Amino acid sequence: MGRVDPEKRASATARLRQLADTGHLTSRHVRLTADGCGVSERTVWRWIDAKTREADGRERPGYQLTETDREAYTFYRGNAAAVYRARRAVVEGSIPPAGVPVPDFLTQGWQGAQPVAERTLRRAFADQVPPAETAVLRSGENARRDADVYLSRPPSSRNQVWEMDHKQIPVLVMPPRGAAVRPWMTTIIDDATRALVGWAIALTPHSGTVLTAIRMGLVEDAERGPFGAVPALVRIDRSLEFAARPVTDALKALGVDVHRLPAYTPHRKGKVERFHRTLEQMLLSTLPGFTGGPRDAAGRLHGPLDDRPAARAAAETADVRPMGIDALVERVQGWVGWYNTAHQHSALGRRAPAQAWEADPTPLARISPERLRHLLLAEEERVVGKDGIRWDRMSYLAPELQGRRGQRVQIRYMPHDNRSIEVYASGEYLCTAYPQTHLTPEQVEEFRQAQREETRRLRAAQRRSARRSRTELAPMTGSAPAAESRLLPAVDGDDLARRRSERRLAERSSTSLLGLVDPTIHPVVEENEER
Repeated sequence: MGRVDPEKRASATARLRQLADTGHLTSRHVRLTADGCGVSERTVWRWIDAKTREADGRERPGYQLTETDREAYTFYRGNAAAVYRARRAVVEGSIPPAGVPVPDFLTQGWQGAQPVAERTLRRAFADQVPPAETAVLRSGENARRDADVYLSRPPSSRNQVWEMDHKQIPVLVMPPRGAAVRPWMTTIIDDATRALVGWAIALTPHSGTVLTAIRMGLVEDAERGPFGAVPALVRIDRSLEFAARPVTDALKALGVDVHRLPAYTPHRKGKVERFHRTLEQMLLSTLPGFTGGPRDAAGRLHGPLDDRPAARAAAETADVRPMGIDALVERVQGWVGWYNTAHQHSALGRRAPAQAWEADPTPLARISPERLRHLLLAEEERVVGKDGIRWDRMSYLAPELQGRRGQRVQIRYMPHDNRSIEVYASGEYLCTAYPQTHLTPEQVEEFRQAQREETRRLRAAQRRSARRSRTELAPMTGSAPAAESRLLPAVDGDDLARRRSERRLAERSSTSLLGLVDPTIHPVVEENEER
């Protein structure tokens, strides 16, 4: 038998009471009412009796839980049957229920209590204990949140508030190298229109993927739709990737307020959480390698793929391998375009996010992509090597890197985009470097021309330095300027005579401590000097 409609029960009971008051109530009336309400005749008689007690003021109140009952409910983790068994054992003085002794504080609290039927006790717990309290006792905090009630934020305008979050995609994919993995997705949802304004997929979440998603949300792109503007506020969780210095500095430089939510409060960014569930239900669950699907008794996914650690490690050489991460990005990109332009959202009056965006007259703060080129890039430090700057398993070159081998520089890059990197030296912009394997003939010739010019410049600088060094090494005489010479400057006759005298004195003093002079020295010296 199902539950009887309260209004139907009240009407039937009132009619039966009228018959009882006039003395015309018979068992046939009770039987007809029971058939019409879908209950037993005993139930109908109970309705009449309860109505009579209510009219006479003799309605017995239901059982009220005592403090000991509530403590027992907490002790037994929301198990009303366990509370009943323990209470009956104490009241009747029988053996402990299920062979488990009853705690002393419950035994003392139930001393002298009246017996209560199990059904009555269960109904009292159901009526007097809130569902959230029962949920937290049975399953913990997450279950309590599911049974809780939350405030709703007032409606906002388009692109005023962003909600950002990470999610590990439940799809097994193959990275460029290594074992199969489940990648991560960084998502930005507009609070007012539910539009996905920015996203990025990576093997692991980091500040670079966050900057990629932010840049997508800021730059206007006709292929993606009408989105792309600077928000007023961004809500983020406690993930370290969102709080990284490059991310916060970039947002603050644009005048965006960053609101970091308390830990374990996903409901405070519920729109992005709901989008992740929509993404999983509509797209990810249809892809091969979906790890949220059914499994066999051994825990293996039904289908050709296996996400257990040993199978993931051997997936690179297996005959049947998961899809590549590039293929996953293409699938997500196509689905995002449909979601933003064609998905009818119930919270938007059955409109698509793009339609809700265009219908909102709120002005947008646009910014040119050129101004964002260097602002929203991930940053790392590198040392210039003999083949340029090594990053992402490739060597990047630019003419401006000539002569900088061994210098420590900073690079900024867009994750998943290895076409170029921006190079900074001591905080100042230096150049844009490109992979050696993708250089065009014009770029190669430009690099070689810069190499030749740098070589000529250095050689010219060396020649100038050598000439200055020879000039500085030559002795200066009087006030006249010294003339340039390859070894020593030219001297006149008086200076030659003075040098001869100094040389003879030096030779005599160095010959012997007794002043003995070798007579063969002077003719040789004079002959050499005359030559």
